[in-house]
Amino acid sequence: MMIETRSYEEVLPSEVKDHFSFYEVRNAARILANVAPEEWADIVGLLSSFRFDANMFLRSGGNNSKMAETLNNGFAELGWRECLYELDTKATIKFRHSKGDQPKTEDLGTSHTSSYWVDNRKGRVLLDVEWNAKDGNLDRDFAAYRAWHEMGFIDAAVLITKDREALLKCACELWARHLGLSYDVVYAATMKGQSSRTAEDKANAIPLDLKTTTTTNTKNAELRINLGEAGTCPILLVGISDRTWNGEEYKA
Repeated sequence: MMIETRSYEEVLPSEVKDHFSFYEVRNAARILANVAPEEWADIVGLLSSFRFDANMFLRSGGNNSKMAETLNNGFAELGWRECLYELDTKATIKFRHSKGDQPKTEDLGTSHTSSYWVDNRKGRVLLDVEWNAKDGNLDRDFAAYRAWHEMGFIDAAVLITKDREALLKCACELWARHLGLSYDVVYAATMKGQSSRTAEDKANAIPLDLKTTTTTNTKNAELRINLGEAGTCPILLVGISDRTWNGEEYKA
């Protein structure tokens, strides 16, 4: 069980804290602010300016939705780059020699390991935007952060994902106002399975999937962090929530 810390409350400005949800372990925000000030300034600056409108939000999208695309493009403009790590490990056995024997070694060869493509890297900081991928991606992400931190490649990692429950409520409220319906009608239609929806349900349900719990979201990420999947790596989890909405209503 990992211990939650809250250093972000002290190092983040209110224009960021008030518009996202946060979770961290090992004082990740304070570490980033002190050992990676340039990268931290990028993160704070982008989060300070990032707000989504209803039209960006209320649209269907796969793993790389408009929300994730906007964030990743913003980091790219600041010099962050998608990357993967490749590690070659050479193994050799050295034998202790007896008197009169020559020292002997045996070459066991070299193994090659390649990581997944991380969305954004700058300096010694990794940052992924996981919007609508299967939650198994989180196991991959945290295992990689753990390995790279233990090998000394990175100082910390940041994961930006959706606060699913808060966004579900926000989406239903926005869609209900757009259709001129009650929240309860939209929510009921949204929570029905695809196969059981009537034509009316399909028209009333929000146009994106926030019902599924097995995609990447803050709750699933927190669970894995608490299980220790990231090991000793400081992790800052940033949740895009209803508070990240810029207040503009949906326009058809």
